Amino acid sequence: VSGHLDGGIRCWDVRSGDRVLDLPLLHEGGVTSVQWKPRSGHEILTNGRDSILKIVDARTKAVIKAVNDPGFRTLTNHASSSFSPDGAYIAAGSGDSGDFFVWNVASGELEKRLSAHSCGAVGFAWGMGGTNGQQVATIDKSGVLILWG
Repeated sequence: VSGHLDGGIRCWDVRSGDRVLDLPLLHEGGVTSVQWKPRSGHEILTNGRDSILKIVDARTKAVIKAVNDPGFRTLTNHASSSFSPDGAYIAAGSGDSGDFFVWNVASGELEKRLSAHSCGAVGFAWGMGGTNGQQVATIDKSGVLILWG
């Protein structure tokens, strides 16, 4: 799956190279990151320049969930977002405050807002490490990396 500056996503068959799915205009502005949901062959997380995270069903081409927050802003074309390893949460960092936001996938509710960076956040990755199996790494525009959990 790939995200594009036109606000759409496209899926490709890796064996043939053929485009198998085209969802244009999913976001107002470009798509900055995409990720398949762990243990799901059909749900895709997108982060858009419209500062909305969306989960899309590739089978039905429908948006399953869309989340945002007044304090969350996607300001770069390479801002990332991520599913938790179990697929129960999604998260991304704000390009202006540097805060990281964690939403519950089932409810769409904001669960946590993590504050530690002094400038805009650009990168986020979720791993199985840490004391509780939910370690998070965040990075800001100045290159400061923080490991959570």
